[in-house]
Amino acid sequence: MSGGRGGPRSFLKSSVYATVTAASAVMLVALTMIAGRWLPASEYGKFAFALALATIVETLMDTGLGPVTVRTVARDSAGAGALFRHILGLKIAWGALGLLALLVAAPLMRRDPTVIRACYLLGVSSAIRSYVLSARGLLQGLNRFDLEAVTVIADRLLLLVLGVLALRGGYGLYGLSLAFVLARVLMFAVVTVIVKHVTGSAMPTYDRAVWIELQTAALPLGFFLITLTLYTYIDTVILGIMRTDAETGWYAASYRVYEGLMYAPSALATVLTPRFSQLFVDDRKALRSMFRRSLLGSAAMAILVGGAAVLLARPMIRLFYGSAYGPAVPPLQVLAGGSIFVFCTWILHSAAIAINLDRRLVATTAVGLVTNIGLNIAFIPRWGITGAALATVIAEAVTVTLLFAQVHRRLATAGSPA
Repeated sequence: MSGGRGGPRSFLKSSVYATVTAASAVMLVALTMIAGRWLPASEYGKFAFALALATIVETLMDTGLGPVTVRTVARDSAGAGALFRHILGLKIAWGALGLLALLVAAPLMRRDPTVIRACYLLGVSSAIRSYVLSARGLLQGLNRFDLEAVTVIADRLLLLVLGVLALRGGYGLYGLSLAFVLARVLMFAVVTVIVKHVTGSAMPTYDRAVWIELQTAALPLGFFLITLTLYTYIDTVILGIMRTDAETGWYAASYRVYEGLMYAPSALATVLTPRFSQLFVDDRKALRSMFRRSLLGSAAMAILVGGAAVLLARPMIRLFYGSAYGPAVPPLQVLAGGSIFVFCTWILHSAAIAINLDRRLVATTAVGLVTNIGLNIAFIPRWGITGAALATVIAEAVTVTLLFAQVHRRLATAGSPA
């Protein structure tokens, strides 16, 4: 069954939808760039810190349930509705714990009331977004990338429109944070309608035995996602604590442009995760072939995109954020120069999740996180935001090397399923 569910044509169609979904992230990039232009660098730095902290807490609210939903539904679509209702129940419990953690953590890290208030508002937004992400996992597992595209585009369009209105109205950081909450409340209603259409019900279900089984399966991936999110945003948090808000804003600008480069491999990985998961059960020889092609294609894409970004970093920063963000150019060049590592990591993450390397994935990412934190603490006092970028690239190189070895070993020894 190497053709898989729906065959090559279905895979191509899903890839197109996933590409459109990833491309819609340009609206989020546009919002951050508009915020960077309309807010002073120091205020933008506060926003970046609050968003990074809220994103880390959001991962605590998921605990691995998102990728488990994709993998489980891709392998058994008949039980998708019942599974998702249990997932919703778990999400409510973890969401409450995540918000409690943010309530305690924000004032411990920063004493500025403006920053603390932004953290709380963006935390509420993240709690609702966690529900939206669960729905996306359901749709991906069902191969309904068309509905997922509608969901994501609507979410990002709402954020862009409401965020711009808040900034244009002169409401500053507080108004922008409120815009995130309002947009996510509206998306909660939209996603509930879509889930009801697909599964027949969007009511959470409680069953202690099922919850324990689901969470046990999800915990390794949960630890991985928490570690990965910390790995991605810890430099912004450390900068917010160790350096000025303006420096945090400059680094956030460079990182936002860098993140924009990642949308291409993220779109590919989104489609590959359910595909890899299915082939792991049906045809492991085809899985090995698809993995090699995907990894090589991602590396080639990184060389092209990353190289262009290194050369065009200065005009890109000036175009997107303005001349006041000139200090963001060097860290962007460093990040873009190491983009091959993170491009390949997207494919490796997708393969590792699909072939049940959950615990190895956690351990490998934890090594990258510890490396990243240690290098940030060592580099930031000496080299500032460029040091933070260099720490990220070195940590990514360590992570991709270790993860490739793990995935390659598993695929080389995995025989065909019985």
